Parts: sequence; structure tokens; C-alpha cells
Amino acid sequence: MTLPLILKPEKNYKLSRFGRSNDGGYLVSSQSVLKAKILISFGILDDVSFEFDFLKVNKIPILCFDHTLKKSYWKKRLFNDLGAAIYNLNWKFLLNTINRYFESKNFFKLDNITLFNKTITAGSVKEIFKKQNLMKPFFFKIDIEGSEYRILQELIEIQDSICALIIEFHDIDLHLEKIIHFTKEFDLTLTHIHPNNYGEKDKNGNPTVVELTFERNPTANSNDLSLPNISDQPNNPAATDIELKFK
Repeated sequence: MTLPLILKPEKNYKLSRFGRSNDGGYLVSSQSVLKAKILISFGILDDVSFEFDFLKVNKIPILCFDHTLKKSYWKKRLFNDLGAAIYNLNWKFLLNTINRYFESKNFFKLDNITLFNKTITAGSVKEIFKKQNLMKPFFFKIDIEGSEYRILQELIEIQDSICALIIEFHDIDLHLEKIIHFTKEFDLTLTHIHPNNYGEKDKNGNPTVVELTFERNPTANSNDLSLPNISDQPNNPAATDIELKFK
């Protein structure tokens, strides 16, 4: 399998990196960040670096949704990582967890940041907009480990209210037709694609997990696309990034 040309951006767009190095960082234009009136973030876990960087450019309300972030999450995480650090005589991993704990704790203390302990399923987008009085346009960041396919049609239905979307697609070898259909129906421009090298490769060496950025009326640097982007980084820094092949 090679990736279809519809998943290849047509131009080289003006993009910046938001979020930490390697896994957790995404490419999008500052222009789209500034347009947004609210950021809706599906999938947080232990990494709020994207949201923190977003706020540095545009201090708007952020709605975060993650069913894993119950009160017991960090207690279990820190206990498990302490045991692993003692067993492996490696404190670097534990220190990283402690840093992320305080980063997350400080983030959710900020004004206009709301966390919903909720699983995203079919109907979730409609439910959110039914219950919340939200200003338009919206910026979506979606990384929900396969559940993204359950809400694609809902995103299409509200696309006129979206200024940008960052979405991670999982198991694309199984769901490629769904992704193609979404890209055709979604009226925003694909400005970036990046393989997540934590995901498995298919039998032809192509990624099974990709991150896509869609933006409304983006600014192009040139008509000559360059992949990977100069700001791209492998999600797993210990492994080589996956080469993208299109046909």
C-alpha cells in the first residue's frame, strides 16, 4: 500500500510546531491558531504541551476531553514508574513523569481550562455543542486512539464552524477508505501529513498511524512541497522516521 495522492498536501505551507519535541508536537500555522475562538482537545493523557504552546499565541478557552484522566490516574502512574525506576536503576523515566505531572497540574489550574472525564463516541460532538454555548470558529485537536472514526461525519456536518483540525488516524491500512472519504468531504485544506513511527508499519513499510493538519485558507510558502517539513521530528526519537510514499 502506498498513500493516495489525496493525502499529500498540494503546496508547502507556512507551519509552526506546537507542543513538545517528538511525540506530542504538531505542525499548524500560527494564523489558524489566532483565528480560533475556542480549542477543543480530544485526548490529553499526560501531555498538555500542545495546549500550553497554543495559549502562548492565543489565550482562549480550552475544552479537554479524556476518559483516562480520573483522580487516580497520576497516583497509579507515579507509583508504577517509581517501581520501574527502582527495578531498572533508571531515574530518568520517573523524573520525566514527575515533570509531566506538575505540567498537567499547573495547566488545569489556569482560567478557562475545563477537563471533561469523558469517552469520545459517536454523537459526542453533537452532545458537546448541544450542552455548551461555544464561540466560533473552533480549533480541534484529536488523538483518541482509533475512536476518531466514530466522529468523522459529525466533524463534516459542522465544518463551516472549524478553522483548523489536527487529527491522528490509527490503523490506516484498515480504514483508508474512511479517511479518503473524510478528506474529500471536509472543506478545509490539508496542509501537513506526518507518520507516527510509534505505530506499526504495514507489509510494504508504510505507516499505519499518521497525523494530518487541515486549515481554512492557509498561507503557502511555495508550490513546491517538501516532506518531511523542516520542523518535523520522529515521534519516537530512538527510531528512524517513516518515509511517506504516494501514488
